[in-house]
Amino acid sequence: MQGQQMRGAWVGSGLLLAALGGVPLAASAEGLKVDALRLEVGGFADDPGASGSVLAHGAVSLQGNNGDWSYALGARLDAHAQYGDRDFDRVRLDYTENYLRWQQKDVRVTLGTQNVLWGRVDEISPTDRMGRVDFSRAVLDKLPDRRRAVPAVRAEYFGERFKLDSVWLPVFDDAVMPDARSVWNPVDTTNGRILGIGSLPGIVGARVVKADIHGSGGGGVRLTAEGEGFDYGFSLQRIRQSQPYYKVVPAAQVVLQAVHPFSTVLGVELETERLGATWRMEVAANSAVPLTTQSFQYRTEPALDIVLGAEFFPGDSETRVTLQLAGHRTFTNKAVLDRTRIYSLTGEIEHPFANGRWRADLRFSLGLNDRDRYFNPRLTYTGIDQQEIYLAAHLFSGASNTLGGFYRRNDTLVIGWQGKF
Repeated sequence: MQGQQMRGAWVGSGLLLAALGGVPLAASAEGLKVDALRLEVGGFADDPGASGSVLAHGAVSLQGNNGDWSYALGARLDAHAQYGDRDFDRVRLDYTENYLRWQQKDVRVTLGTQNVLWGRVDEISPTDRMGRVDFSRAVLDKLPDRRRAVPAVRAEYFGERFKLDSVWLPVFDDAVMPDARSVWNPVDTTNGRILGIGSLPGIVGARVVKADIHGSGGGGVRLTAEGEGFDYGFSLQRIRQSQPYYKVVPAAQVVLQAVHPFSTVLGVELETERLGATWRMEVAANSAVPLTTQSFQYRTEPALDIVLGAEFFPGDSETRVTLQLAGHRTFTNKAVLDRTRIYSLTGEIEHPFANGRWRADLRFSLGLNDRDRYFNPRLTYTGIDQQEIYLAAHLFSGASNTLGGFYRRNDTLVIGWQGKF
């Protein structure tokens, strides 16, 4: 296991063990719990450099409490294998939630690795910046499964109709990225492509250098409150981007340097129920979005994101529909290679049938200003207690500088099983 992976796997338990050293925990423990088990096998319709893949995943945890104190210990193991011209296999140990928590009536303080999910909208949340991104399979999984625990010190105050949440990330841990040979890697130095930019022939054969990830990850504060008929919130974050941006460094051999820039993010969120639907909105102003100019100079510019979503059950049926309109604008007066305007419609339609033993889903994303399409139909059998068997497809198409276009040869059919015990 590489040094960065070992550092990520043990940083959470190190924080927790240091805290536990001074706390007597003759606690009542729930015992070891299997949080998730998953096995998935897939095959590619085209040939993106691979013919098939296998995913195996497991996560376990132990929790306990002693009066005002509680703790959690957890770990996960992920195994990925890919077959074909770009074959590889990788096993990675990572932490989940490993924390020590002190709680009174109105106050809760948590030290250690924990899930920090801010924001309200599904799939595209511009204010959800605290968590660690899991990009190991691009967007194949839903948003909650694309977020990992992060080392944090967290203090929460619960008022009568409001909550104040403050988080500090004393240790920065970067996103979980695919193997260099994975067809889901956002950098393709074989064909000269970068996700979000598209074709870039000059990077063929380029060397990809990891970022220096030492130091703090930043922090932020979030206030959420209940109003008359609606809930709202404000957040301010000075945060380091966990998913790397690849800066082009021209040289005798071109180098792609991964960077994790700091930015200040001011967010506003709103949720209300009207006209038979739950409406959610997020607005985020970002001070520093990374860009590459046409002369391959790296720079950052401010940006604005607006997302409006609705969740409803048509005709009071069991069918659940979620729709989101999202807009992104980066403000720059330079000619850049990146997309500076992105407008999209995303959504999910979920319908249970056969007395709840089966479920049909369709998750999708459609570009509104550029051709960009992703469809994820899925059929799931849920008739076994706490277990699911599913058959799904992931279908991509679009312009070369979009997500759908970058992965347009990655159409895949998968069959899998997952359970919790």
